[in-house]
Formats: sequence, C-alpha cells, structure tokens
Amino acid sequence: MVRPAHRRVSRVVLLDQHDRFLLLLTASPRLQTPVVRWLTPGGGVEDHETHAEGAIRELFEETGLRVDSVGDPIWSIEGQSVFNDGHVQTTYSEYFVVRTNSFDITNEHWMDNEFIDITDVRWWSLDELLLSGEKYSPEPLAEVIQIALEKTREN
Repeated sequence: MVRPAHRRVSRVVLLDQHDRFLLLLTASPRLQTPVVRWLTPGGGVEDHETHAEGAIRELFEETGLRVDSVGDPIWSIEGQSVFNDGHVQTTYSEYFVVRTNSFDITNEHWMDNEFIDITDVRWWSLDELLLSGEKYSPEPLAEVIQIALEKTREN
C-alpha cells in the first residue's frame, strides 16, 4: 500500500440525546509506536471530497448512520504519524458535530483493516471518559467534546 506524504482526515463528534458521544477503541499496529486509544468516528478524506463530504461518508461507513450534512467544522488539528517502514505522514484533521438518538452501530460497511483495528465501540459521557484513565486521541478530546456540546446547545 502506497501511503501519501500528507493525509486529510475528517472526524465526527457524534452526540446522543443524553449528551453522550460515540468513540471507537482502535489499535494501530502499522505505526512505529503502536497506539491503543479511543477515537471519534472518521478517517481519510478522498481526493475528490471536501472534509464535510468525507465526514458524512466515514460516519456512514463506521457506524451505519446516514446524514445529509455535518455543518461547518468545529475544530481542527495537524499532526504526523511514523509507520513501521519508516514512512512519515503528516495529517490535517477537521472535526464536525452531529446530534442523533443513540443506536447500535453496524460494522457491515467497515473496511477489512477496521475489523482488525477497531476492538470496541462505546457511548461515553464526558465524566466517564475523564475518570476512566483510558487513552484517547487527540489529547484535547475532552475540550473538543465540550465545544461540540456547546455548539449543539446553541442550535
């Protein structure tokens, strides 16, 4: 697999009617320093997509939830990953927020690697996450969740 030098990523803070958010526990065995952490749904943006279009597609692929819009991004971050083969990839991620009723996700649209990388899926409250001691990414995820909660209360 040829990895690009730069990867655009879209992620979705998916909030339910109880202000809980959906996270996926992922492992990254292809990284030089494998990381096990909780992430919001999302992934790579295709060349022909906007970040919003990528967020809509990734949300469907990873959860089964179809939405028409994710609005404007609420947060963004730049980073980099170093793979086992030494390849360094920079990333730019935009985060969106979607409000829905809680539901059981489906994995019928997952890619093959997601069946290996994703080991658990869970709805969390902010207090549960902060008290859990679990690793999550990005580091300021609690702040991003707070931004998402405030944004959805405004609308």
